Amino acid sequence: MNDSNEDVLIKVYDNKLKNITKISINKLIPNIVAAQIDIDYEFEVLKVQSIIARTMIIRKAKLFGGNGCEKYKDADICLDGHCIQYLDIESLKSKWGNDFEKNWNKLLKAEEDTKELIITFNNKVIDPKFHEVCGGATENAENVENHKIIYLRKVLCENCKQSLYWNNKRELTIREIEEKLGVKIDKISPIYGPDINGIIEEIERDESGRVVKIKIGDKIFKGTEIIKQLGLDSTRFGWNPVVFRFVTRGKGHGLGLCQYGANEMAKKGKSVREIIEYYYTGVDIKKYEKKNKDKPLSNKVIVIDPGHGGEENTGNIGNNGLMEKDVVLKIALKLSKILKDIGAEVILTRKEDTYVSLNERAKISNKIRPDFFLSIHMNSFGNSSISGTEIYHFRGDKEGEGLSSLIIEKLSEKIGTINKGVKTADFYLLRTVTTTAIHLEVSYITNPEEEKKFMDNYYIDLAAQAIAEGIKEYYEYH
Repeated sequence: MNDSNEDVLIKVYDNKLKNITKISINKLIPNIVAAQIDIDYEFEVLKVQSIIARTMIIRKAKLFGGNGCEKYKDADICLDGHCIQYLDIESLKSKWGNDFEKNWNKLLKAEEDTKELIITFNNKVIDPKFHEVCGGATENAENVENHKIIYLRKVLCENCKQSLYWNNKRELTIREIEEKLGVKIDKISPIYGPDINGIIEEIERDESGRVVKIKIGDKIFKGTEIIKQLGLDSTRFGWNPVVFRFVTRGKGHGLGLCQYGANEMAKKGKSVREIIEYYYTGVDIKKYEKKNKDKPLSNKVIVIDPGHGGEENTGNIGNNGLMEKDVVLKIALKLSKILKDIGAEVILTRKEDTYVSLNERAKISNKIRPDFFLSIHMNSFGNSSISGTEIYHFRGDKEGEGLSSLIIEKLSEKIGTINKGVKTADFYLLRTVTTTAIHLEVSYITNPEEEKKFMDNYYIDLAAQAIAEGIKEYYEYH
């Protein structure tokens, strides 16, 4: 656990500014909580909601292993309502008027009192679902999300009875229902009317469509009785409701925290922990683990594979006798040191000029199951004027593609090679290694100028540094 007091920054897409900026998690929390819950709720509940908001951010952030925003691919979250609810200061001032300072200070204190706390289950960050009013009981996840989530289980909640949403109703016309649901409802016909359970049932008509008898409510009537008592013109009648009144209890999907219920619990003296542990089954509340600024690759495992090796497999050879196997080993050894210095655990498939089969290289990686596998090579071509850097990944490997894009940019910039692009390939190691794998062709050893560069350790070091920078930048937000 890193106890650094430094704020953790994440990438946020601001829909008003139309750009991505880095913002402190701490600074985001009050604006998110303001959008998620009634500010007049008990302070203990504002603290609960602050922990929920922080948990939501940590779960999304690439820095902590999340997938980021699906809408804006380079962002961790966006502020347009797609990822999370959010209200900016101007909106809050307009909403609260003279109460802005008082309310804002409550939110700042709620964030400060819960700093760095998140909700986890089995040491994994939960998806902290919440809703306004459960109406007597929360819901099991599989009834809403279509799959079971252990910490989102039904709990009884006797705290909602005074809510405005305890017994609510809404009326919709047939036309509105058709439009909203995209359905077609049969129109009124003098010789047709549908059963409506508990209202109109057991309809009997003669061959011409006249109602002989019908059950309405709890009584059976003759058709002739109905026309007399309801003032209808004929026993050949049908019906169709014009307006439906829907009666509801509660508001929201019913998963996780019931905010109204939590507020009633707080009024009764229940603590933040008691509220959270009541609505989320079997969870823990703990501080999230920060990334070490000086060791950004902590907990990352990387296998580096210097291609070729030994007398049996020298690889490509330049016009001046430079051997691929020697160049890539030097780059790999230097890269390994750089990556270890910034926290990564690095495994080399060979550390010296020895022959290692492709099968053995794959076995080494598959046994370890690293975060990714990097195979380093030098390219060749019959035309010695051809030069440049290219990287390959297996088709469909999005992580490999993203990592390759960053590495190739850094390499081309640092060692001055042409960026020949990121491509897919079906190389043995790419398809056999079971984790993300990339095949790097640093340069063309058959190009005299590039061969000359890599006879100098200065360029070896530059290449290693460039690859490390690409890896570091990728994992900074993944």
